[in-house]
Amino acid sequence: MKKALLLLAILAFSLAAPAGASPEQAASLKDMLTRRLSESAGSHDRLHVERVPDVAVTEKAGLYQLRIPILRLAANDGWMVEAPLVEGDATPRPDGSWQLKLRLPQGLTLYGGNGFRLGDIALARQNLTLAISGDGRSLLSADLDIGNATFKPALGAGTGSLSALRLILTPKSMKDGVWSGRVSLALDALSLKDPMGIDRLAVQRLRLDGGADGLDMRRMGDLLASGDRAHLDRIARNADLSADIAGFRQVRDDGTRSALETAKGKLTLSGLSSAKASLALDWTHAGLSHTGARLSPDLLPARASINLTSTSLPRALLTGAKPADGWTPALAAAGSAIKLSKLTLWNPNSTILGQGDFRFGPGNASGVTGNATLSLRGVDKIITGINQSMGANGATLAIGLYALQGLGRPEPGPEGTTHQYALTITPTGQVTLNGTDATSLFRGLMAVN
Repeated sequence: MKKALLLLAILAFSLAAPAGASPEQAASLKDMLTRRLSESAGSHDRLHVERVPDVAVTEKAGLYQLRIPILRLAANDGWMVEAPLVEGDATPRPDGSWQLKLRLPQGLTLYGGNGFRLGDIALARQNLTLAISGDGRSLLSADLDIGNATFKPALGAGTGSLSALRLILTPKSMKDGVWSGRVSLALDALSLKDPMGIDRLAVQRLRLDGGADGLDMRRMGDLLASGDRAHLDRIARNADLSADIAGFRQVRDDGTRSALETAKGKLTLSGLSSAKASLALDWTHAGLSHTGARLSPDLLPARASINLTSTSLPRALLTGAKPADGWTPALAAAGSAIKLSKLTLWNPNSTILGQGDFRFGPGNASGVTGNATLSLRGVDKIITGINQSMGANGATLAIGLYALQGLGRPEPGPEGTTHQYALTITPTGQVTLNGTDATSLFRGLMAVN
């Protein structure tokens, strides 16, 4: 019986061992990894390898054992994270790609922008399995599992902890650098405190789930490295992302504070590789707060709910290349359509409710036709918020809102007076608000950047 079990174990190992494992292939793997790290070290990407480490690859027992000492990932602002040692195993796959199982036995060390060591990150639980393309340029799949991570600060630094993090990248297909599949991220109980014990960043729960069809991995890598939205141009055929957030808090260096109790949403994009794209957005949040000079409290939607769909959108909306003459002509040229099924923006001083259906085209001077209903509470507060946030740049918009207030149908309510509007834009370009011609007012508001 023991001999039979021994024979089965030997057979199982021989089937699992990669065919043709050799010192020559180990040298080839080392050369590939060193070249990729050298390219990163010589780049100007916002995240890059600070120096080329001495990669060691040895063939042993049918596996390729990796050892990379002092691997440093640096940001352009001087911040850096160092892995004193990366160990792992590499297994070649039949399609020429590689599976990597990596470990950080000594944790990580974090350095600040001034070059001083801030402290060490210990990982009580860690597991990282990756699949990369044969040339090392594309990440094909990943499973990262981290638990009970803690940050032990050096003198004068803050503390940090993370209960759990799980990142799973699941491929469906990969051909010629074009990837299709799903990505999910789960994060629990993240806390970063400064030396005074103040939560600089805290997240109770974060869940992200997304997918892509026809994702160009080279463009994706360039986007992550540089942050340049131009790489979004034709980056995929279709994509979607769902989010679930709870217990977010942040305090910035300038003292600005932001918080969000809960938020859920889904964004779906299709036709991204064509000249015109479609978009669907469903988003709700509650308990949003912000203190600081960047945004007036009267404009901050403490609660919000948005349901929006649009078709035939110009690609510039995605890439961020704003047209010189504004968005309306670009939307008209593309024949875009936008349906706002629900809009709710609420705070104690003001409320905006609305829904509408619009089509853009060159048929009239406004470039748009459609109908909408709108409800505004606290118009005076909204105008005050615009003046506080935009200053002289918001003067035209504020004047337009004063005129808009006069055309509204006032209705008293428990939270104050609400102004109701029925908006119609005819095919000839005439705009009416509650039956009154408001064409000049509408065109003036549309012209505001």
